Amino acid sequence: MLDTSSLSLSNWSLKKTLESTTDPILKAQIIVFFWVFMLNFLKFGVILPEYIADGKIELIAGCTFAILITLFVIKILLSRPGYLAHLMHFVLVLNIAFMWSKMLSPNYSLNLITIQNVFMICMWSFYGLSNRWGIFYSIVAIGTVSVGMFIHNTDTLSLGLPDVSMAASVVIIVLNTTIILLGHYFYRNAIYNTIEEKEKLNDELAESNEAKILFLSTMSHELRTPLNSVIGITNLLIEDSKEKEQNEHLDILKFSAESLLTLINDILDFNKMGSGKVELESISFNLKALLANACAGLSIKAVEKGLYCTLTIDPELDDQHIIGDPTRLLQIIYNLVGNAIKFTQKGGVQLKVKLLQRDDNLLLLRFVVRDSGLGISAEQQHHIFEPFVQASRNTTRKYGGTGLGLSIVKHLLTLHNSEVHVESKINAGAKFYFDIFYQTGLADKGIVQLSGDNDPVDISGLRVLLAEDNMMSILFMKKLFSKWNVSLTVAEHGQEVLDIINENDFDVVLMDIHMPVLNGYETTRKLRALQDKSKADVYIVALTASLSREIELAVTEVGMNDMISKPFQTNELLHKLKQIKVGRLETSNLFLPQKSHV
Repeated sequence: MLDTSSLSLSNWSLKKTLESTTDPILKAQIIVFFWVFMLNFLKFGVILPEYIADGKIELIAGCTFAILITLFVIKILLSRPGYLAHLMHFVLVLNIAFMWSKMLSPNYSLNLITIQNVFMICMWSFYGLSNRWGIFYSIVAIGTVSVGMFIHNTDTLSLGLPDVSMAASVVIIVLNTTIILLGHYFYRNAIYNTIEEKEKLNDELAESNEAKILFLSTMSHELRTPLNSVIGITNLLIEDSKEKEQNEHLDILKFSAESLLTLINDILDFNKMGSGKVELESISFNLKALLANACAGLSIKAVEKGLYCTLTIDPELDDQHIIGDPTRLLQIIYNLVGNAIKFTQKGGVQLKVKLLQRDDNLLLLRFVVRDSGLGISAEQQHHIFEPFVQASRNTTRKYGGTGLGLSIVKHLLTLHNSEVHVESKINAGAKFYFDIFYQTGLADKGIVQLSGDNDPVDISGLRVLLAEDNMMSILFMKKLFSKWNVSLTVAEHGQEVLDIINENDFDVVLMDIHMPVLNGYETTRKLRALQDKSKADVYIVALTASLSREIELAVTEVGMNDMISKPFQTNELLHKLKQIKVGRLETSNLFLPQKSHV
């Protein structure tokens, strides 16, 4: 950045000129250019007395003109450094013109000073201008010397200039060498200082990004944990309530809490994607079952608004298992269908999946989400996939949301080597579609299909230890487990977990990852190291408000058997407990696809 507002035309201070810019490369260019012309005065001081002594009027005039040009260039450089590139062009053209005048002289000779001038022309044009100009001026300068050698049929190289003494020539050679060394020194320093500053800045940005991720991870825990309690207790109250008016109030409370959770998830998801740490899994899953489960939940929201929400899958895809990332696919579907429901007042939303191409074990699937809602203008369609942008100014006020949903969809589809397309007109609904390649998979591998809440397994005899430090979560879990007639013991930190397990036996430990004294990871390591194998092998389910690939790997590494994100559906936890009760849960199939938890 260059700010010349403080520089007057009368400025002769190099320091003030350098203070006008923060660009280290530009500073190096100004310093080198300044000293090149300051050293010119020494050259003139060496050769001008000889010209005067010999009475060479033409050379005296040329030398005087060169002194005036040097003063002019220094004046412009110090007062208007923004014209540096123009000054360089001006000086390079004069240098080449001087070389041509010498070449056309009858007493032309190729000497070391001329070679130095050619080298400096190449150096200044590349360092001070650009590659394009560097190549141009280098060709012209080298070409001038080559033409001179050809015209005068000379192949010898003399040391000094023909019109001055050897002593003066040696001084000029030394000054030229000094200029070349100074140029390399300052440019090298500027380049490496810039690289070091950028590396330092990158390190600071990386640290800042890590701190941001840590902060958001912590905040996700702090925000999602009480939300888990609010949503969970609200569900319990809805189930127990017999009064219609009270149920309406509870529905509003539940909707508000779930909306807040969606906003938190959007922000955390977008942050995770922005850090480049989202990776796709490759597991086998049943496409129809996955989407049917998703649409069942989304249909409830649609019905609440008097809308329909339908799912149509190509008959060729019935019972088709594919290999991919079901969690990310669900996230895309939830965002697109959820948005469609949000902005549709009449009619409904359709989700269609069509098989476009089958090639051996490779499938090309098209997913289409169509609604009968507000529609999107052609101009708005170019912006809706940008983060924090919604279709109109009053959208956020009227419908809520962060404006991140479609941006998240765009990021996730980029990971799938795909992109989302939109077709829409105002008041004529919208159609979003995207294509993804999937490999065919085998049944009974990959995710576990939930059988629902009708499983007759009785879990009333299950012994559960809850490791949780949040009082609201403890209250909710006590009420929930009391409803299931399950014995629940509570430990508020990791050390208390170890103390309780040493004295008692449990079938399962629900382990919060973030706890005081000892966190969930440290506690699990110590548990797995116990001498009593029955206690060391206790089944451990991680409770985390931030479900990510990194946390999943960390959970597996320390020896936990399963994980569940907060807030969770009570049926989800109930089903896991039933599976633990009958010993049907396999560690390799634990991580079930869930809605939008990065």
